Amino acid sequence: MKQFMLYPYEARFLRAFFYFELAKRYGSVPLITEVLDAEDANTVTQVSFDSLVNFIVSECDTCINILPASFSDFPEGETGRATQGAAMALKARVLLYAASPLHNREEDIEKWVLAAETSYAIIDSMQYELEADYARIVNNPVSNELIFGRNEGASNAFERKNFPIGFEGGNTGTCPSQNLVDSYEMQTTGLAIDDPASGYDANFPYQDRDPRLEKTIVVNNAMWKGVQIETWYGGAHAQPKVGATKTGYYLRKHIIESINLDPTNTTRKKHTWVLFRFGEVLLNYAEAMNEVYGPDDPAGNTLSAVDAVNMLRARAEMPEFPAGMSQSDFREKLRNERRVELAFEDHRFWDIRRWKIGETTTEIMGVIIGTNPFGNFAYQKILVQERIFEDRMNLYPIPQTELYLNSNLIQNPGW
Repeated sequence: MKQFMLYPYEARFLRAFFYFELAKRYGSVPLITEVLDAEDANTVTQVSFDSLVNFIVSECDTCINILPASFSDFPEGETGRATQGAAMALKARVLLYAASPLHNREEDIEKWVLAAETSYAIIDSMQYELEADYARIVNNPVSNELIFGRNEGASNAFERKNFPIGFEGGNTGTCPSQNLVDSYEMQTTGLAIDDPASGYDANFPYQDRDPRLEKTIVVNNAMWKGVQIETWYGGAHAQPKVGATKTGYYLRKHIIESINLDPTNTTRKKHTWVLFRFGEVLLNYAEAMNEVYGPDDPAGNTLSAVDAVNMLRARAEMPEFPAGMSQSDFREKLRNERRVELAFEDHRFWDIRRWKIGETTTEIMGVIIGTNPFGNFAYQKILVQERIFEDRMNLYPIPQTELYLNSNLIQNPGW
């Protein structure tokens, strides 16, 4: 068996990544850069979120100067390793979070400038490009869009958790909400479905929608493993079957549909989980540029905010964002674009918090679908679950066990 060796500074990149994961959860945590004994470890103090950001950015800058652009020229052409681009992407994401409302209470515009400049450096490097097909952005270790991912050996655990009820081995798993489904715009007009001019027809709710919808979510009447999905009440993949989807939808994105869970012929395949990709960089850039310069001003770069997001719209075969939008209108539409483009890639949970919009996300909606003797469907939106969101939930609480061990630690506000 080949022994895996970390390239110099890969470990420092991973440490920086680890601290970002802590920072986005807790805001303020101890910064440890040397080995401590138990006594010292239980007396450490926290540093501010901005101090953590400065440390991560410094580590990323060091890694950018040393890590290779690619490992493809190395003896065994390895994928999945930390590269220069991975360090640049981490730096860009960290600076975007630092500029966002949750962490930028002073509304310091220079933080948005840094976030825009860092994302643009990745764009300007010409190292990455969008995949032609949105469906190819996941489970594709050689994608030109992939900046950094986690490769997993042949398995079928994710499919076992998420195949729809009614299929061999299916356990339903992640059920996309009606809220998410409603965020996909109309393909012909590029307008939200609640816009009277959009062309949306509630009797045919999935017709003429953003093509990313069918590549992300399994809806009623969609094809899955050669079978037409029935999520209407009493259908083959619907309630009242035990374990059937509660929202009326099943997950498609990330799932390798060709995997077989039949006990007599079980198959497994390799997975690649996206951690950073070029599509996110374009969205990060568009968000930061809009906050500084508005939608249409490239500020000396080759792309404006609207140019960057229109690259994603073109790939999705969606109409461009209109020119001349106000900053606030662009912000709202861009946030929806980010929700759709990055669905199920571990962004929405954190975006809600850094934008401080949690109070608008408390109702989890689904759909009940009925049939009539003529074979038509009637769709009724339902409340599946009502959740509570308070301002304190923008950050995790420090575990009480850690507070018992170390009296120097300070609990996050409200907990």
